[in-house]
Amino acid sequence: MIVLSTLFAREPYEYGRYTSYYGEQDVSVVKIQEDLFIGKEVADVRVKTLSGEVRLKEFIKGKPTALLFAYYTCDTVCPITAENLYKLSKNLPKDYRYVVLSFDERDNLNTMKEFMQKNFRTTNLPDNWLVGILSKEDIRAITQSVGYKFYFIDRDKIFIHPNVTVFLSPEGRVMRYLYGAFLRDKDISLAFVDAQREKPSINNIVDLAILACYRYDHARSRYVIDPTLIFAGIGILGVIGTFTLAYFYSRNRKEVHP
Repeated sequence: MIVLSTLFAREPYEYGRYTSYYGEQDVSVVKIQEDLFIGKEVADVRVKTLSGEVRLKEFIKGKPTALLFAYYTCDTVCPITAENLYKLSKNLPKDYRYVVLSFDERDNLNTMKEFMQKNFRTTNLPDNWLVGILSKEDIRAITQSVGYKFYFIDRDKIFIHPNVTVFLSPEGRVMRYLYGAFLRDKDISLAFVDAQREKPSINNIVDLAILACYRYDHARSRYVIDPTLIFAGIGILGVIGTFTLAYFYSRNRKEVHP
């Protein structure tokens, strides 16, 4: 069993030798402590792709980024999440970046290629997509930098891990976590805008204004209309209605009593 965190580790990092103090299949072990990592800078790592090696910070430099961790032999939630993100990305601005990285040190170029062909139907991805594998040391560095933990159940040959997409600012800082395999396009769009708060541009001023109407609901891992705006809107409509009634009442009195 693997847990990539010294907090839960009994053995030095080595595949299959990590264990959890909480027992197998205890998902609380992998819960992300968001308050400790929001605003933190993601580790710069060397990403091995089908066409060569890329530095993560060079790829995401100056662009808001959606970062997804997966393991390429997964046949459940990892491929579903990646495929859904890929589909939704086609309708979003091309300036956004998408990064899929394996946290399984056993993954290689072959398992990665099979994962891409199965879930993206191609290995020739758009320029704003990066899919790769990492060294053992870089897996540790980047997952720990964003609070991502996982462990391996040898009996079932599966990983227990958070199903989360991490949104990074143009400067590479953690800005938002969205959970779930079937993220809504609205939530992804708003999370990207949220990620740009650290470095707003003229192009996304309107988007930031729209974001002001929403707040992030941690319990549901989605953006919802801010209720204070709803009540404020009701209050404004009430005031307008009062003045309108007063106006017509006054005019009617003048007509009746000229």
